[in-house]
Amino acid sequence: MKIIYKFIVLLTSVFFIFSCAEEPFTEGNPNFILSFQRDGRTTAQAGTTFYAIPTGSGEFLTLYDGTKGHVWGEEGATGIDFNKADSLGITYDSIGHHSVSLVATSIGKYGKKISKLAKTVQVNVVDERNSITQFFVNGAAGTITSDNQILFSFPDITTNFTYKPIFKLGSNSTACTVTVDGAVQASGVTVQTFTPSVPLVYTVKSPEGVEKTYSVKVTTYKSSTECKLLKFNLASGLLSNGFGEVGVIDEANKTISLTANYASYLSSVKLVAGYSYASVAKIVNTTYTATKGYSLSNSTTVKVTAEDLKTIGVYNLNLTIQDPVTDFTFDGFVPAPVRIIDIPSKTITIEVSKGTDISKLKARWTGSLGTVSLKYGTKDSIQTNGVNVNDFTTPRKYTFYKGNASTTDLTKLVKGDEYTVTVNLK
Repeated sequence: MKIIYKFIVLLTSVFFIFSCAEEPFTEGNPNFILSFQRDGRTTAQAGTTFYAIPTGSGEFLTLYDGTKGHVWGEEGATGIDFNKADSLGITYDSIGHHSVSLVATSIGKYGKKISKLAKTVQVNVVDERNSITQFFVNGAAGTITSDNQILFSFPDITTNFTYKPIFKLGSNSTACTVTVDGAVQASGVTVQTFTPSVPLVYTVKSPEGVEKTYSVKVTTYKSSTECKLLKFNLASGLLSNGFGEVGVIDEANKTISLTANYASYLSSVKLVAGYSYASVAKIVNTTYTATKGYSLSNSTTVKVTAEDLKTIGVYNLNLTIQDPVTDFTFDGFVPAPVRIIDIPSKTITIEVSKGTDISKLKARWTGSLGTVSLKYGTKDSIQTNGVNVNDFTTPRKYTFYKGNASTTDLTKLVKGDEYTVTVNLK
Protein backbone atom coordinates (compact mmCIF):
# COMPACT_ATOMS: atom_id res chain seq x y z
CA MET A 1 0.00 0.00 0.00
CA LYS A 2 2.90 2.35 0.74
CA ILE A 3 4.16 1.88 -2.83
CA ILE A 4 0.76 2.82 -4.27
CA TYR A 5 0.59 5.96 -2.12
CA LYS A 6 4.05 7.00 -3.25
CA PHE A 7 3.08 6.50 -6.91
CA ILE A 8 -0.05 8.65 -6.51
CA VAL A 9 1.96 11.41 -4.84
CA LEU A 10 4.49 11.30 -7.70
CA LEU A 11 1.79 11.64 -10.38
CA THR A 12 0.16 14.51 -8.52
CA SER A 13 3.49 16.33 -8.31
CA VAL A 14 4.20 15.89 -12.01
CA PHE A 15 0.70 17.16 -12.94
CA PHE A 16 1.16 20.19 -10.66
CA ILE A 17 4.55 21.03 -12.16
CA PHE A 18 3.29 20.83 -15.78
CA SER A 19 0.07 22.69 -15.02
CA CYS A 20 2.11 25.57 -13.64
CA ALA A 21 4.38 25.62 -16.72
CA GLU A 22 3.50 28.21 -19.39
CA GLU A 23 2.56 26.89 -22.85
CA PRO A 24 5.18 28.03 -25.38
CA PHE A 25 3.92 30.70 -27.87
CA THR A 26 5.40 31.55 -31.26
CA GLU A 27 4.02 34.34 -33.40
CA GLY A 28 3.30 33.57 -37.04
CA ASN A 29 5.24 34.86 -39.99
CA PRO A 30 3.03 36.21 -42.85
CA ASN A 31 5.78 36.41 -45.46
CA PHE A 32 4.89 35.27 -48.97
CA ILE A 33 5.97 35.73 -52.55
CA LEU A 34 3.97 36.07 -55.76
CA SER A 35 4.80 33.74 -58.62
CA PHE A 36 4.92 36.47 -61.30
CA GLN A 37 7.48 38.38 -59.21
CA ARG A 38 9.46 35.19 -58.69
CA ASP A 39 9.48 34.80 -62.48
CA GLY A 40 10.94 38.27 -62.99
CA ARG A 41 7.85 40.37 -63.74
CA THR A 42 6.86 43.47 -61.83
CA THR A 43 3.21 43.39 -62.92
CA ALA A 44 0.47 40.76 -63.07
CA GLN A 45 -1.32 40.11 -66.36
CA ALA A 46 -5.09 40.34 -66.59
CA GLY A 47 -6.64 36.98 -67.41
CA THR A 48 -3.55 35.05 -66.28
CA THR A 49 -3.51 33.19 -62.97
CA PHE A 50 -0.57 33.76 -60.62
CA TYR A 51 0.04 32.22 -57.22
CA ALA A 52 0.60 33.43 -53.66
CA ILE A 53 3.28 31.18 -52.15
CA PRO A 54 3.77 31.36 -48.34
CA THR A 55 7.36 31.46 -47.11
CA GLY A 56 6.67 32.19 -43.44
CA SER A 57 4.68 30.21 -40.90
CA GLY A 58 1.53 30.27 -38.83
CA GLU A 59 -1.02 27.93 -37.38
CA PHE A 60 -3.62 29.45 -39.71
CA LEU A 61 -3.01 31.32 -42.97
CA THR A 62 -5.65 33.46 -44.70
CA LEU A 63 -5.31 35.20 -48.06
CA TYR A 64 -7.20 38.36 -49.07
CA ASP A 65 -6.95 39.12 -52.82
CA GLY A 66 -7.90 42.80 -52.55
CA THR A 67 -11.08 42.65 -54.63
CA LYS A 68 -14.36 44.06 -53.34
CA GLY A 69 -15.30 42.40 -50.04
CA HIS A 70 -11.88 40.77 -49.75
CA VAL A 71 -9.64 43.64 -48.56
CA TRP A 72 -7.81 42.96 -45.32
CA GLY A 73 -8.77 45.41 -42.59
CA GLU A 74 -12.13 46.38 -44.03
CA GLU A 75 -15.22 45.54 -42.00
CA GLY A 76 -16.81 42.26 -43.07
CA ALA A 77 -13.95 41.33 -45.40
CA THR A 78 -13.45 37.61 -46.05
CA GLY A 79 -10.42 35.66 -47.13
CA ILE A 80 -9.47 32.14 -48.11
CA ASP A 81 -7.90 29.87 -45.47
CA PHE A 82 -5.07 27.55 -46.47
CA ASN A 83 -1.90 26.04 -45.04
CA LYS A 84 1.79 26.60 -45.58
CA ALA A 85 2.09 23.60 -47.90
CA ASP A 86 -0.37 25.15 -50.36
CA SER A 87 -0.28 28.03 -52.78
CA LEU A 88 -3.38 29.92 -53.87
CA GLY A 89 -4.15 31.06 -57.40
CA ILE A 90 -5.31 34.63 -58.07
CA THR A 91 -6.77 35.91 -61.35
CA TYR A 92 -7.81 39.47 -62.20
CA ASP A 93 -9.89 40.03 -65.32
CA SER A 94 -9.08 43.69 -65.89
CA ILE A 95 -6.40 46.27 -65.25
CA GLY A 96 -6.14 47.91 -61.83
CA HIS A 97 -4.35 47.93 -58.49
CA HIS A 98 -5.06 45.43 -55.72
CA SER A 99 -3.77 44.93 -52.18
CA VAL A 100 -2.96 41.25 -51.65
CA SER A 101 -2.66 40.39 -47.96
CA LEU A 102 -1.62 37.24 -46.12
CA VAL A 103 -2.61 36.95 -42.48
CA ALA A 104 -0.77 34.51 -40.18
CA THR A 105 -2.73 33.61 -37.04
CA SER A 106 -1.19 31.90 -33.97
CA ILE A 107 -2.86 30.86 -30.71
CA GLY A 108 -1.03 30.28 -27.39
CA LYS A 109 -1.42 30.11 -23.62
CA TYR A 110 -4.26 27.65 -23.98
CA GLY A 111 -6.26 30.02 -26.15
CA LYS A 112 -5.71 33.09 -24.00
CA LYS A 113 -3.33 34.71 -26.48
CA ILE A 114 -4.08 35.18 -30.19
CA SER A 115 -1.68 36.80 -32.63
CA LYS A 116 -2.58 37.99 -36.12
CA LEU A 117 0.22 39.35 -38.26
CA ALA A 118 -0.36 40.52 -41.82
CA LYS A 119 1.75 41.31 -44.84
CA THR A 120 0.28 43.32 -47.71
CA VAL A 121 1.71 43.63 -51.21
CA GLN A 122 0.43 46.03 -53.87
CA VAL A 123 -0.22 44.29 -57.18
CA ASN A 124 -0.43 46.28 -60.40
CA VAL A 125 -2.47 44.44 -63.05
CA VAL A 126 -1.86 45.21 -66.72
CA ASP A 127 -3.70 43.86 -69.75
CA GLU A 128 -1.46 42.85 -72.62
CA ARG A 129 -4.04 40.62 -74.28
CA ASN A 130 -4.49 41.75 -77.85
CA SER A 131 -5.73 38.72 -79.78
CA ILE A 132 -8.65 38.42 -82.16
CA THR A 133 -10.37 35.13 -81.42
CA GLN A 134 -13.29 35.34 -83.88
CA PHE A 135 -13.87 37.28 -87.08
CA PHE A 136 -17.08 37.19 -89.14
CA VAL A 137 -17.79 38.61 -92.59
CA ASN A 138 -21.30 38.48 -94.00
CA GLY A 139 -22.22 35.80 -91.44
CA ALA A 140 -19.25 33.57 -92.35
CA ALA A 141 -16.54 32.79 -89.80
CA GLY A 142 -12.96 33.33 -90.92
CA THR A 143 -10.20 30.81 -90.33
CA ILE A 144 -7.54 32.30 -88.02
CA THR A 145 -4.11 30.77 -88.72
CA SER A 146 -1.08 30.47 -86.44
CA ASP A 147 0.65 33.30 -88.34
CA ASN A 148 -2.28 35.69 -87.72
CA GLN A 149 -3.99 35.44 -91.06
CA ILE A 150 -7.79 35.52 -91.16
CA LEU A 151 -8.98 33.71 -94.28
CA PHE A 152 -12.31 33.86 -96.14
CA SER A 153 -13.40 32.33 -99.41
CA PHE A 154 -16.57 33.23 -101.33
CA PRO A 155 -18.09 31.90 -104.57
CA ASP A 156 -16.98 33.65 -107.75
CA ILE A 157 -20.49 34.98 -108.33
CA THR A 158 -19.93 37.39 -105.43
CA THR A 159 -19.74 40.98 -106.64
CA ASN A 160 -20.11 42.97 -103.43
CA PHE A 161 -17.28 42.72 -100.91
CA THR A 162 -18.35 45.59 -98.67
CA TYR A 163 -19.27 44.39 -95.18
CA LYS A 164 -19.47 45.32 -91.51
CA PRO A 165 -17.09 42.75 -89.97
CA ILE A 166 -17.85 41.38 -86.52
CA PHE A 167 -14.81 40.54 -84.41
CA LYS A 168 -14.26 39.32 -80.87
CA LEU A 169 -11.12 39.93 -78.82
CA GLY A 170 -9.37 37.45 -76.58
CA SER A 171 -9.68 39.82 -73.63
CA ASN A 172 -13.43 40.20 -74.14
CA SER A 173 -12.73 43.79 -73.20
CA THR A 174 -13.29 47.18 -74.79
CA ALA A 175 -9.92 48.22 -73.38
CA CYS A 176 -8.19 47.05 -76.55
CA THR A 177 -8.18 49.31 -79.60
CA VAL A 178 -8.63 47.88 -83.11
CA THR A 179 -7.59 49.94 -86.12
CA VAL A 180 -7.19 49.66 -89.89
CA ASP A 181 -4.75 52.17 -91.40
CA GLY A 182 -5.03 54.14 -88.15
CA ALA A 183 -8.84 54.33 -88.22
CA VAL A 184 -10.57 52.87 -85.16
CA GLN A 185 -12.83 49.91 -85.96
CA ALA A 186 -16.09 49.08 -84.17
CA SER A 187 -17.25 45.47 -84.40
CA GLY A 188 -20.40 45.14 -86.49
CA VAL A 189 -20.45 48.89 -87.18
CA THR A 190 -17.45 49.99 -89.21
CA VAL A 191 -17.78 49.35 -92.95
CA GLN A 192 -14.86 47.82 -94.84
CA THR A 193 -14.45 46.93 -98.50
CA PHE A 194 -12.32 43.87 -99.11
CA THR A 195 -10.45 43.29 -102.35
CA PRO A 196 -10.02 39.59 -103.26
CA SER A 197 -6.45 38.34 -102.66
CA VAL A 198 -5.37 41.74 -101.22
CA PRO A 199 -4.88 41.51 -97.42
CA LEU A 200 -6.46 44.12 -95.18
CA VAL A 201 -4.43 44.62 -91.98
CA TYR A 202 -6.17 44.90 -88.61
CA THR A 203 -4.05 46.13 -85.66
CA VAL A 204 -5.04 45.26 -82.10
CA LYS A 205 -3.43 47.38 -79.36
CA SER A 206 -3.63 46.42 -75.69
CA PRO A 207 -4.05 49.06 -72.95
CA GLU A 208 -0.30 48.72 -72.35
CA GLY A 209 0.43 49.65 -75.96
CA VAL A 210 1.39 46.16 -77.14
CA GLU A 211 0.31 45.68 -80.77
CA LYS A 212 -0.57 42.61 -82.80
CA THR A 213 -1.53 42.65 -86.48
CA TYR A 214 -3.88 40.37 -88.42
CA SER A 215 -4.08 40.08 -92.22
CA VAL A 216 -7.65 39.53 -93.40
CA LYS A 217 -7.59 37.92 -96.83
CA VAL A 218 -10.62 37.24 -99.06
CA THR A 219 -10.41 34.86 -102.02
CA THR A 220 -12.98 33.41 -104.43
CA TYR A 221 -13.64 29.90 -105.70
CA LYS A 222 -15.59 28.47 -108.64
CA SER A 223 -19.28 28.22 -107.79
CA SER A 224 -20.84 24.79 -107.58
CA THR A 225 -23.27 23.50 -110.22
CA GLU A 226 -24.75 20.86 -107.89
CA CYS A 227 -28.54 21.18 -107.75
CA LYS A 228 -29.88 17.87 -106.44
CA LEU A 229 -32.91 17.37 -104.24
CA LEU A 230 -31.74 14.97 -101.51
CA LYS A 231 -34.78 14.72 -99.23
CA PHE A 232 -38.49 15.55 -99.43
CA ASN A 233 -40.54 14.38 -96.43
CA LEU A 234 -43.58 15.56 -94.58
CA ALA A 235 -42.78 16.83 -91.11
CA SER A 236 -44.24 15.21 -88.00
CA GLY A 237 -45.36 16.44 -84.62
CA LEU A 238 -47.90 18.91 -83.30
CA LEU A 239 -48.69 21.81 -85.67
CA SER A 240 -46.80 20.22 -88.58
CA ASN A 241 -49.97 18.78 -90.21
CA GLY A 242 -47.86 15.85 -91.39
CA PHE A 243 -47.02 12.42 -90.06
CA GLY A 244 -43.44 11.92 -91.22
CA GLU A 245 -44.18 10.42 -94.66
CA VAL A 246 -41.03 9.90 -96.75
CA GLY A 247 -40.84 10.92 -100.38
CA VAL A 248 -38.93 8.73 -102.84
CA ILE A 249 -36.75 10.80 -105.18
CA ASP A 250 -36.00 9.55 -108.70
CA GLU A 251 -33.00 11.64 -109.70
CA ALA A 252 -32.89 10.32 -113.27
CA ASN A 253 -36.49 11.27 -114.02
CA LYS A 254 -36.58 14.22 -111.61
CA THR A 255 -39.70 12.98 -109.80
CA ILE A 256 -40.78 12.71 -106.16
CA SER A 257 -43.19 9.92 -105.25
CA LEU A 258 -44.98 10.57 -101.98
CA THR A 259 -47.79 8.57 -100.40
CA ALA A 260 -49.49 10.75 -97.80
CA ASN A 261 -51.46 9.41 -94.88
CA TYR A 262 -55.12 10.42 -95.01
CA ALA A 263 -54.68 12.52 -91.85
CA SER A 264 -51.99 14.79 -93.31
CA TYR A 265 -53.47 18.18 -94.08
CA LEU A 266 -51.85 18.81 -97.46
CA SER A 267 -53.26 22.31 -97.87
CA SER A 268 -50.76 23.55 -95.28
CA VAL A 269 -48.14 20.98 -94.32
CA LYS A 270 -44.59 21.53 -93.11
CA LEU A 271 -41.79 19.79 -94.99
CA VAL A 272 -38.36 18.38 -94.28
CA ALA A 273 -36.25 19.01 -97.39
CA GLY A 274 -32.58 18.48 -98.17
CA TYR A 275 -30.62 19.65 -101.19
CA SER A 276 -27.11 20.22 -102.50
CA TYR A 277 -24.73 22.35 -100.45
CA ALA A 278 -24.97 26.09 -101.17
CA SER A 279 -28.04 25.59 -103.37
CA VAL A 280 -31.53 27.01 -102.80
CA ALA A 281 -34.81 25.09 -103.03
CA LYS A 282 -38.13 26.62 -104.06
CA ILE A 283 -41.46 24.86 -103.72
CA VAL A 284 -43.97 26.25 -106.23
CA ASN A 285 -41.71 29.33 -106.53
CA THR A 286 -41.57 29.87 -102.75
CA THR A 287 -38.17 29.56 -101.08
CA TYR A 288 -38.16 26.56 -98.78
CA THR A 289 -38.11 27.00 -95.02
CA ALA A 290 -38.83 24.35 -92.40
CA THR A 291 -41.24 26.61 -90.50
CA LYS A 292 -43.63 27.32 -93.38
CA GLY A 293 -46.69 25.29 -94.34
CA TYR A 294 -47.02 24.37 -98.04
CA SER A 295 -49.97 23.37 -100.18
CA LEU A 296 -49.15 20.16 -102.04
CA SER A 297 -50.81 18.57 -105.05
CA ASN A 298 -49.78 16.66 -108.17
CA SER A 299 -48.96 19.99 -109.80
CA THR A 300 -46.33 20.80 -107.19
CA THR A 301 -42.80 21.41 -108.49
CA VAL A 302 -39.57 21.73 -106.54
CA LYS A 303 -36.76 23.77 -108.09
CA VAL A 304 -33.22 23.49 -106.78
CA THR A 305 -30.93 26.30 -107.90
CA ALA A 306 -27.19 25.64 -107.67
CA GLU A 307 -24.68 27.98 -106.07
CA ASP A 308 -23.79 29.37 -109.50
CA LEU A 309 -27.37 30.70 -109.76
CA LYS A 310 -27.58 29.32 -113.30
CA THR A 311 -27.97 25.54 -112.99
CA ILE A 312 -31.47 24.47 -111.92
CA GLY A 313 -32.97 21.05 -111.23
CA VAL A 314 -36.77 20.81 -111.51
CA TYR A 315 -38.61 17.97 -109.75
CA ASN A 316 -42.29 17.04 -110.14
CA LEU A 317 -44.30 15.67 -107.23
CA ASN A 318 -46.37 12.52 -107.74
CA LEU A 319 -48.75 12.55 -104.80
CA THR A 320 -50.95 9.68 -103.59
CA ILE A 321 -53.34 10.05 -100.65
CA GLN A 322 -54.23 6.96 -98.64
CA ASP A 323 -57.84 6.07 -97.78
CA PRO A 324 -58.91 6.97 -94.22
CA VAL A 325 -59.47 3.31 -93.37
CA THR A 326 -58.14 0.20 -95.10
CA ASP A 327 -59.19 -2.29 -92.41
CA PHE A 328 -61.59 -2.22 -89.48
CA THR A 329 -62.15 -5.03 -86.98
CA PHE A 330 -62.77 -5.83 -83.33
CA ASP A 331 -60.43 -7.34 -80.76
CA GLY A 332 -61.09 -10.76 -79.26
CA PHE A 333 -62.48 -12.60 -82.30
CA VAL A 334 -60.82 -15.81 -83.55
CA PRO A 335 -61.02 -15.99 -86.45
CA ALA A 336 -61.45 -12.29 -87.17
CA PRO A 337 -64.98 -11.29 -88.19
CA VAL A 338 -65.89 -10.79 -91.85
CA ARG A 339 -65.87 -7.10 -92.77
CA ILE A 340 -66.60 -5.17 -95.93
CA ILE A 341 -65.29 -1.62 -96.43
CA ASP A 342 -67.14 0.29 -99.17
CA ILE A 343 -65.02 3.36 -99.95
CA PRO A 344 -67.50 5.09 -102.35
CA SER A 345 -70.43 4.76 -99.95
CA LYS A 346 -68.23 5.28 -96.88
CA THR A 347 -69.65 2.32 -95.02
CA ILE A 348 -68.13 -0.54 -93.04
CA THR A 349 -70.15 -3.70 -92.48
CA ILE A 350 -68.99 -6.36 -90.03
CA GLU A 351 -70.63 -9.74 -89.43
CA VAL A 352 -70.33 -11.57 -86.12
CA SER A 353 -71.96 -14.76 -84.82
CA LYS A 354 -75.37 -14.69 -83.20
CA GLY A 355 -75.21 -14.56 -79.46
CA THR A 356 -72.21 -12.20 -79.47
CA ASP A 357 -72.50 -9.29 -77.05
CA ILE A 358 -72.00 -6.36 -79.43
CA SER A 359 -72.68 -3.75 -76.75
CA LYS A 360 -69.04 -3.85 -75.65
CA LEU A 361 -66.69 -4.05 -78.62
CA LYS A 362 -63.18 -2.68 -78.90
CA ALA A 363 -62.52 -1.39 -82.41
CA ARG A 364 -59.15 -1.45 -84.14
CA TRP A 365 -58.51 0.06 -87.57
CA THR A 366 -55.72 0.52 -90.09
CA GLY A 367 -55.38 3.72 -92.06
CA SER A 368 -55.54 7.23 -90.63
CA LEU A 369 -52.85 8.20 -88.13
CA GLY A 370 -54.73 11.30 -87.07
CA THR A 371 -57.62 12.08 -84.77
CA VAL A 372 -60.76 9.94 -85.08
CA SER A 373 -64.08 10.58 -83.32
CA LEU A 374 -67.22 8.52 -82.76
CA LYS A 375 -70.61 10.19 -82.61
CA TYR A 376 -72.82 9.47 -79.61
CA GLY A 377 -76.08 11.35 -80.09
CA THR A 378 -75.04 14.93 -80.81
CA LYS A 379 -71.57 14.63 -79.27
CA ASP A 380 -68.30 13.46 -80.79
CA SER A 381 -66.02 11.35 -78.60
CA ILE A 382 -62.33 11.14 -79.54
CA GLN A 383 -61.26 7.53 -80.03
CA THR A 384 -57.95 5.84 -79.32
CA ASN A 385 -57.26 3.03 -81.74
CA GLY A 386 -57.61 -0.36 -80.03
CA VAL A 387 -58.54 1.14 -76.65
CA ASN A 388 -62.12 2.46 -76.52
CA VAL A 389 -64.99 0.05 -75.91
CA ASN A 390 -68.28 1.04 -77.57
CA ASP A 391 -71.86 -0.15 -78.07
CA PHE A 392 -72.54 -1.31 -81.64
CA THR A 393 -76.13 -2.46 -81.21
CA THR A 394 -76.96 0.42 -83.57
CA PRO A 395 -74.79 1.77 -86.45
CA ARG A 396 -72.02 4.09 -85.35
CA LYS A 397 -70.51 6.97 -87.32
CA TYR A 398 -66.73 7.49 -87.28
CA THR A 399 -65.23 10.82 -88.42
CA PHE A 400 -61.62 11.00 -89.67
CA TYR A 401 -59.88 14.37 -89.24
CA LYS A 402 -56.93 15.95 -91.05
CA GLY A 403 -54.06 17.82 -89.43
CA ASN A 404 -52.48 17.66 -86.00
CA ALA A 405 -52.91 21.17 -84.62
CA SER A 406 -54.50 19.52 -81.56
CA THR A 407 -55.11 16.10 -80.07
CA THR A 408 -58.18 17.04 -78.03
CA ASP A 409 -59.84 20.07 -79.66
CA LEU A 410 -61.71 18.95 -82.78
CA THR A 411 -62.42 22.56 -83.78
CA LYS A 412 -58.73 23.05 -84.54
CA LEU A 413 -58.70 20.16 -87.02
CA VAL A 414 -60.12 19.78 -90.52
CA LYS A 415 -63.13 17.49 -90.60
CA GLY A 416 -62.74 14.72 -93.16
CA ASP A 417 -64.68 11.64 -94.26
CA GLU A 418 -67.37 10.02 -92.13
CA TYR A 419 -67.79 6.25 -92.18
CA THR A 420 -70.82 4.42 -90.78
CA VAL A 421 -70.00 1.14 -89.05
CA THR A 422 -72.78 -1.46 -88.92
CA VAL A 423 -72.45 -4.75 -87.03
CA ASN A 424 -74.72 -7.60 -88.15
CA LEU A 425 -75.43 -10.79 -86.24
CA LYS A 426 -75.36 -13.86 -88.49
